[in-house]
Amino acid sequence: MRSEDERPECQTKAGDETVQAPDLATRRSMLRLSALGAAAVFTVRPGAGLAQAAVSGITCSIPVPQTSQAGKWIKNDGTVVNANTANSFKPPSTPLRGEDVKNSLAYGTRYSGYNQNATNAFNNYIKKLTMGKQGYTCYSSIQSRP
Repeated sequence: MRSEDERPECQTKAGDETVQAPDLATRRSMLRLSALGAAAVFTVRPGAGLAQAAVSGITCSIPVPQTSQAGKWIKNDGTVVNANTANSFKPPSTPLRGEDVKNSLAYGTRYSGYNQNATNAFNNYIKKLTMGKQGYTCYSSIQSRP
């Protein structure tokens, strides 16, 4: 067995410090442990994210149409058109609640104060939402919920 003075020395990349070989082994062990710990965090964390998405689906809202198109109406097929266009409906004055949208899409319920045709037009608009538009995140979280 070697004495402490006889341990082989290794140069670090910086070259200004000498590190004993057993110290390098200890550092490698610590790196391995930290890598395993990080992997554990990443495997546990997404579950919490899904729970948060489920809750946000209940409390989120979808403006119909998005605020940049205020004053426009929604046609039967979900397209945004000028006010008073034939076969179009005046949009809700407040954004639709995520829970109401979920129920309407899943069970065919109507939005309060609107007939079935207007509800269908609003749902068609919501189904056409794409990434980057207001309400898309809410709509996608509603879809991911059971």
